[in-house]
Amino acid sequence: MTGPFFVYIIETADGTYYTGQTNNLFRRFTEHMSGNSKGARYLRAHKPEFLVHLEEFETRGEAMKRERGIQRSRKLKLSLVGQRRDIREVIESEKSYR
Repeated sequence: MTGPFFVYIIETADGTYYTGQTNNLFRRFTEHMSGNSKGARYLRAHKPEFLVHLEEFETRGEAMKRERGIQRSRKLKLSLVGQRRDIREVIESEKSYR
């Protein structure tokens, strides 16, 4: 698979955060919103609402390392939380970009 690769943090309806990585934001966010088995198990139980952080990397290895670092440090995760973007609007934006 080729880059770019993205690491993202999603805020859920109950105020919790999910961190993930992908090379296709449109596909992955659509999977998360669908609630089906392709989306993250965590997000099937906690409805995704907002994209609150997004970073871009050239390789999957870099993205995976960053994702693990964020997942292991609540302090780091909370420090990265920024402006809320409605995840449905992000999906539409990605859709029109393609």
